[in-house]
Amino acid sequence: MNGLRQAWLVARREMRERSRSRAFSASVVLMIVAVAAVLVLPALLKPDGTRDIGVTGPAPTALAATIGQQARAAGITARVHPYASLGPGEQAVRDGRLDVLVAGAQRLKWRGQPDEQLKAVVTGAIQLATVRERAGTAGISPGALAALLAPVSVTSVQLGSVPGRSPGDETAVLIMTGVLFFGISVFGQMVLTGVLEEKASRVVEVLLARIPARTLLAGKITGIGLLGLAQLGLTALAALVAVAAMPSIDVPAVRSTVLAWALIWFVLGYALYATVYGALGSLGSRVEDAQSVAGPVMIAMVVAYFASFLMIGQPDSAAAKAISYFPLTAPMAMPGRIAMGATAWWEPVAAAALTLAAIAGLVRLAGHVYTSAILHSGSALSLRDVWSHEAGTATTGTDLAGHRMLVSVLTGAGVILGVAVAVFTHDVIIGVTAGAGFIAVATQMVRLWSRRTGPPVAHR
Repeated sequence: MNGLRQAWLVARREMRERSRSRAFSASVVLMIVAVAAVLVLPALLKPDGTRDIGVTGPAPTALAATIGQQARAAGITARVHPYASLGPGEQAVRDGRLDVLVAGAQRLKWRGQPDEQLKAVVTGAIQLATVRERAGTAGISPGALAALLAPVSVTSVQLGSVPGRSPGDETAVLIMTGVLFFGISVFGQMVLTGVLEEKASRVVEVLLARIPARTLLAGKITGIGLLGLAQLGLTALAALVAVAAMPSIDVPAVRSTVLAWALIWFVLGYALYATVYGALGSLGSRVEDAQSVAGPVMIAMVVAYFASFLMIGQPDSAAAKAISYFPLTAPMAMPGRIAMGATAWWEPVAAAALTLAAIAGLVRLAGHVYTSAILHSGSALSLRDVWSHEAGTATTGTDLAGHRMLVSVLTGAGVILGVAVAVFTHDVIIGVTAGAGFIAVATQMVRLWSRRTGPPVAHR
């Protein structure tokens, strides 16, 4: 049986076993309900725009019809109720059955604070109806009056923080960036916990009797990735059903090419981070070791997300371009630049090529780590243990003073990096994010490297 066939068998096993778990079913239901709620609730809670308007006393003949016309122009549905006398009309306002009472075409009576939009609509209707009545008395034809009163067309344009892009585009980018971060993080950590669960239960020993370690890791990543795509597909279908059922839902328009690139970057980002999660997962021996062995990659993902989030408003900046090419941040930064129309056609292709090259290198490195550490039992290994085994050397101790010095040097480098980024981008927040992210990831890597010196690790 060749390697591809074996990897596919492992992938099918992952999809079958995980799709049957209660945790996966609960996560699917939770995502569908959350997406439906986010889309439907605002539409249900949005006011329907209907206003009840009472009219009493002497008034222009066409006042009721004019109020309806003015209300429709303002996006309001108006229901006009005539009252024979002032008393019943005022009582209707007090009871909440009327939003406003027009008394004698000269006074507006409200229950509380006037609604400024409705006030403008009714006042404009009174003025227009009165002018039409006076024009008829003066002998001005309706056609001539309509020409005199014809409104000037005025168009409203919403300006986004980026020239040429609307706030709707920026909203779509925010949503896509969040979905990419959530998907890559959740499914990457599923690979991490899957490796630790199989290692703790000794199932991996049975699997390795028939399948090479690298093939096992590749199959696990593929199976969970396909399951993740299916879950995102179900969530997208739920969103489409919600939009079809509620036409009043406001959904930012997204181009098909942007969605295609978002899917591509999800696959690339998942492949990159899941490979690292799988390799680091092999260092632990229990599910409880997940946080300690995968700390650096978790922090790197959070930093990548916030860096991409901060760059949405300035996608043409040098900092935005840099993080959209760097493999660790590209999966979340490049889709945003594409959606904001800030990339040439070749930029996403070049960034994808760089990310693929990084994935190829990580696959080779992760394969060494996974193969060396997957059969180890006991306390969690450090990368130094695995590296020493690969190099054929033994570790005799840990120079804590030296590592403290290294952490101090890296902290200083992070401060310098943060200051440089702040000066370069003219943004203190971006500088602090860059510096703090570098320090956090570097410190976690030092701890992961030198946490302890373990016994020789098995190699398959």
